Amino acid sequence: MIDVRPFDSFVNSPAALTYTIRGAHSAIKLSNFGATILDISVPDVYGTQADVVLGYGLFDLYLDNPACFGASIGPSANRADKAEIPLNGVVYHLPKNNGPNNQNNLHTDLVDGIHKRIWQAEIDESHNTVTFSIDLIDGEYGLPGNRHITATYELVEESAQSTVNLTYACTTDAATFVNMTNHVYFNLNGHDSGDVCGHQLTIQAESYLPLREDSVSAGIVNSVAGTPFDFRTPKAIGKDLGVENEQLKIAHGYDHCFVINNYKNGQLRPALLATSEGGRSLEIQITAPGAHLYTGNWLDEARAKDGAIYKPQAGFAFESEFYPDCAHHAEWPQPICTPEHPYNSQIVYRFF
Repeated sequence: MIDVRPFDSFVNSPAALTYTIRGAHSAIKLSNFGATILDISVPDVYGTQADVVLGYGLFDLYLDNPACFGASIGPSANRADKAEIPLNGVVYHLPKNNGPNNQNNLHTDLVDGIHKRIWQAEIDESHNTVTFSIDLIDGEYGLPGNRHITATYELVEESAQSTVNLTYACTTDAATFVNMTNHVYFNLNGHDSGDVCGHQLTIQAESYLPLREDSVSAGIVNSVAGTPFDFRTPKAIGKDLGVENEQLKIAHGYDHCFVINNYKNGQLRPALLATSEGGRSLEIQITAPGAHLYTGNWLDEARAKDGAIYKPQAGFAFESEFYPDCAHHAEWPQPICTPEHPYNSQIVYRFF
């Protein structure tokens, strides 16, 4: 069942709606504002339901949303050096909004990006699916091509497992750069239950991408072995947060892309397994080359839903993506979308 309602707000915004896909023992609540994940409610081992996604309770607060709670980010996710995207011999310019003197770009446009626009919505009750879509004209956000971007959410329940399938797709009439992600934050004990430092993570990655001082990718790939970035076997998020490490110091915690093993274009594979102290587990599978672990290092939100207050490490994000600033590193996989080769990226969130 899919329930459509106006998005609760102080201001009059009749275009902002919520879409709740309900199953027998789980539910996901979405909005056409930014194709955003608002809530995901799943049971623990005792059957007790909890919303495990950080966010707000009112539409008005998503108009700001500096942490990008649950947001669909694109067409250029993460950071781009000098806010530039080189493509086919031409340098395209994104908004300058991050880093020293705002010389770099973060998440395309933090003020008027696609995560702060109303998308069209199409409901498929028979498949428990909502598809959001938005059109970008040639040159919009500094990138070429008339583009049609979609985000499709599907809820599937099997026995004690609940799976949210998310597919981002883009078609274009000219070669362009598309690197989409979702910025949902998880706290598997419940969004209002404190920090996630006790969550055990396993990340399917032998290497990660270090940062420069301005948090842009340093352009190198390092082994995780012998570093705080080694999550190849289960490890608590908080175990190494306090160790002396230049990379952790730069980011005030984890804010790094991991090179997920066995990348093959278009094929799903396991990327992360998270287990909470309260008995909920989350497996994330992706098709993209990498995924960015962010441990909410700068969270400071006193206006969260249900009266919650979010502090640093109140949740973690694991953002499926092509490597940050990959446009400046031709040796890395490139998310080039053309009329002949549309963009497609899949993310699977499986709760059990």
